[in-house]
Amino acid sequence: MRGDGRIYQKPGSRFLHYEFWIDSTAQRGSTREADPERAWRVLRRKIEAARRGDAVAGEDRITLADLFKLIEENYTLRRNRSIGTMRYSFNHLLDYFGKRTKAVKLGYRLDDYVTHRRTEGAADASVRIELALLDRAFRLAVKKRLLSHRCRPEIEKPADDPSRVRKGFFTREQVETLCGHLPAPVADLVLFLFFSAWRVGEARRIEWKHYAREDAAISLPAEFSKNKRPRLLPITGELAAIIERRLKARRLDCPFIFHRKGRRVGDFRRPWPHCPRPPTLRRQAPDRLGRGPAHGHGVLGSPHAVDAAPVSHHRPRRSAPGRRAGE
Repeated sequence: MRGDGRIYQKPGSRFLHYEFWIDSTAQRGSTREADPERAWRVLRRKIEAARRGDAVAGEDRITLADLFKLIEENYTLRRNRSIGTMRYSFNHLLDYFGKRTKAVKLGYRLDDYVTHRRTEGAADASVRIELALLDRAFRLAVKKRLLSHRCRPEIEKPADDPSRVRKGFFTREQVETLCGHLPAPVADLVLFLFFSAWRVGEARRIEWKHYAREDAAISLPAEFSKNKRPRLLPITGELAAIIERRLKARRLDCPFIFHRKGRRVGDFRRPWPHCPRPPTLRRQAPDRLGRGPAHGHGVLGSPHAVDAAPVSHHRPRRSAPGRRAGE
């Protein structure tokens, strides 16, 4: 009868094989039986399990590399800009388990993976991100009928530690001390990050066309913003002094506000660890500059800093593996 599938003899095999179709997709495999009656019983069980979603033909051949490919394609489809961070995190899974490890055999080894990553010194927050990516890859595989829902493991992630929060933000005095040891274009960018609470990548990309001198404001286009929302930053107080210095250094052949000899200020991580600065600043990272006003209104002593934080509309950011200033 149509829809019941068929049993056939595959050349070179002593077992009978089955074939049936579910959602226009062929399901084929060996019944592991040589008797036709028993083979038909196997076929009927396979069809019932496939209709319930309890089994998918060939799911035992899906590897961790296949899961990685699924999530990579999903990130590309959704145009997620964090695809680089995703690859960095998922590579820890690939390195530990191996690309050819069967997906159906990963579940019981995940506790060992957590122990291994902790031994390497990885934070629980990083491990949670890695396991969340693996869980998402499994969901995609189930959605695309590459795996049955019964093969998707229950992934238990390390508990969130509320005491692990970012600490050691710059104060105004520290920033001004630091800027005394930096080249003028980089020092202006550092001060702009501190007083505006913008991200490094956002500030580096703004051009003079985004600055309205009559309105004393800089508009950040949606395509430059991490949350894809445009923002308007009033230019007053310390920010106005920074922009005035940049106006004097403006070049007609360079559209960027922050530039060095006509080229946009790029990644200043390499000179950062080597610039002379007090011992208390040597372990500070540039990506903490943009959150100074948002976290230290009382410390800054600047009324403009209080105004800058709500204008930027930033939510607190979680640390991500591989994230570095300027990315």
